[in-house]
Amino acid sequence: MNEQFHVLNDAYRSLLLRTSPSKMSSHELASSMFTCVCELTLDASDGYHSQHQDQSRDLLTSSKYSPNPNGTELACLVLTLVEKINSKLTSQQLSQETSLYFKDVSTVLFQHMDFMSKLVHLACCKDRLLSHLAAKSVSSYVIFELRCFNTVNQIWEWKCLQVLQNPCSGNELDACTWSLTTVLKAVLKETSEYKPGTVEKLLATFDTALTAAYSQLVPVESLGHGNSASYPSSNTADWATTLTNLLDLLEVLTAARFKLSTTSVCFTSSRLSLVQASALLRIVDSHVHYFVKKQVLLLLKRILLQKAGEDMGFGEASSLTHGDDHMTSDILTLADDVLQAVHTDWLQCVPVESAAIFFGGTGQSCGGSSDAFDHVMLRAVSLVVLKSLEYKIQSAGGKGVCNTIGIHGYLSALLLFLRQRGVQLKQGSHSCCWVSLVFGEQDDDMMEAAKALLLLYLHHRVSSDLEADAVCVVGGNPHCHFLFLLRNISFDHSILLDFLISTETCFLEYFVRYLKHLRDDWEGFRTVCQKIDGSDRCKLSWKISQKDDQLLDNLREELQQSLCASRGSVSTSSHSGGSVTIVDPEPAPCLQPSLCLPSGSATALASTPPLRLVDYGSSEESETEDGDLPSGLTQDRLHSDSVVHTHNSHSFDRTVMCLTELRVVVTRLQRRSLFPYNATSLLKLLTQIEAKRCCSQR
Repeated sequence: MNEQFHVLNDAYRSLLLRTSPSKMSSHELASSMFTCVCELTLDASDGYHSQHQDQSRDLLTSSKYSPNPNGTELACLVLTLVEKINSKLTSQQLSQETSLYFKDVSTVLFQHMDFMSKLVHLACCKDRLLSHLAAKSVSSYVIFELRCFNTVNQIWEWKCLQVLQNPCSGNELDACTWSLTTVLKAVLKETSEYKPGTVEKLLATFDTALTAAYSQLVPVESLGHGNSASYPSSNTADWATTLTNLLDLLEVLTAARFKLSTTSVCFTSSRLSLVQASALLRIVDSHVHYFVKKQVLLLLKRILLQKAGEDMGFGEASSLTHGDDHMTSDILTLADDVLQAVHTDWLQCVPVESAAIFFGGTGQSCGGSSDAFDHVMLRAVSLVVLKSLEYKIQSAGGKGVCNTIGIHGYLSALLLFLRQRGVQLKQGSHSCCWVSLVFGEQDDDMMEAAKALLLLYLHHRVSSDLEADAVCVVGGNPHCHFLFLLRNISFDHSILLDFLISTETCFLEYFVRYLKHLRDDWEGFRTVCQKIDGSDRCKLSWKISQKDDQLLDNLREELQQSLCASRGSVSTSSHSGGSVTIVDPEPAPCLQPSLCLPSGSATALASTPPLRLVDYGSSEESETEDGDLPSGLTQDRLHSDSVVHTHNSHSFDRTVMCLTELRVVVTRLQRRSLFPYNATSLLKLLTQIEAKRCCSQR
């Protein structure tokens, strides 16, 4: 056994160096690999599996191989070597001589020794390590055959169909769904490297079986608060793994549909996540692990954003207008299911963990506070609701479907959900700032949300005469969203420029739509700026007043201690080598009691320029709005009127200035042919905004 280990280890090292082993022929290596796997007899008894699971766990935790590796270790090494050989052959990364050597090894194993049957059997064992390594080996060879010979391995196909037709949670089903997902991902990533129609052939083979498996693995109970769906063994890690693999497979199937954009063929399995989305929504209301529910919502979010498979490297998907004949109706079905769920208080069943967790664990992130909320989950829920509303009103064509009351109700339900799950709007804050609070860490999601809210507002305005104030109550005013966006980036036009030249087109679409709205509703934006600035002044005055009260309490306590120490002498007192004098400076409007200050402080304060929370000569904020006041609290208080007067009192002017600076930069880049696309329409809109400003000043 020790000799076999050295043989396999030498072959593996040679493969990594892209050379062929010199000590044995390809037939000898294949025979040694086959023997190691065959000697690992797969007893069905629990004792065997328990014993070998312990051995596999020891293999993972040990710092080095044992001097006498056992059969499980040798099998793991063989499986790893097989997967590596198939991957290298598929990617054609080896020299001709080395490639011929390992092709002979693969041919002997899979065509002369029936090695695939052994691997498929091993992939279904209860030992998770062996099962996963075997599934990787099987998948790598299936991919190799598809790419080089355009054939689907019959043993793999038969086993997957058998498992999918009678799905039961466990390693067998997990290995099957994982392998099928891996094969589809490989083909979709490099479609040009495979013969045309390869994806369609795979989907046609497994379409019926996948559809049947989906209907058996998802709950059938009705949605609604208090009607949580139940799963068999739903409290175990096994069922969570099964659902996770199923969700990954659903995303790949959906991505295949978006990527193929064929109008002639539409497979039922690739439509499941859209036309039967209600089943996915029930998972969120079931007794499964939190990370599974999170994965469901992230999947729905990516589908509604038409970004299914984006993290898998599939490239750009086709738009709805270029999809198959059922694409538009299927997306609308998904949107209807989401809105129906929201209507039945489904949001009240959506959990949001109080702190970030790793890999489904319960530990908090380093430095995270216990009252932090899961932004990823909140963003997913918000976008699922907003995009569903957007698709609904677009399908309505402005004919009253999803009317004003409906939109208002859905946005109210979403805002209530966010507040209940940890998004706390501070005293005096505007309701529309929820977009910045929830999406502040993810620019692309924020733009998608802002674009959806803008479209909802425009539909809202056309279908009713509801005033902007009523829209602000549910956090849906696009003027507020744009202003909060600019404030978050300190009115820096260069950041807007970065958004515009990004490969993502979402911001450009949103920005152009909003500029048109700003041009048509100039006075509405001016009113929003005035109201938000006024709210900020009141909030800042309240904060300073609260700080003053605390300061005065501290000073009174210090003064009392000083008086007691001096036995009644109140004129002077030794304090840190200096003299302390009781002075009564001219009080500010909210400051009546006298302050105890070091001698000479009043003169120093009088000569100090007022502090500003924002330096309007630059594009950066010197301090955040909710930050603590500086240590010189008395100095700040003496100039509080100046602070209140300057903080955010020119949002309207700063917005126009930011847009003007952006126009100048874009014009310069356009003139030098350095802008990535034709910005003529954008520049025209920015020029019209400047003209509006000039007219309003007359």
